Amino acid sequence: MIGQYVRMVVAPNTRLGTVRATRFDKDHVSYLFQQDPRLVFTLPDVWMQDCELEECRRPTDDQVAAINNLTIQEL
Repeated sequence: MIGQYVRMVVAPNTRLGTVRATRFDKDHVSYLFQQDPRLVFTLPDVWMQDCELEECRRPTDDQVAAINNLTIQEL
């Protein structure tokens, strides 16, 4: 799943990025989520469970601009 484009289940319209690494701990698998740098409000890289992420297509630059505009308007 490394390199796969994903979105966070809790915020699927604004938290988009890629899986940068995978780690295994007994029965659990975690993925290092790195948010798309094109987004205005970014999160630091964070380890997440499989159930917290879902695969998606990489948004176009126009889609990212629309996400950024919506995020800024909410402030």
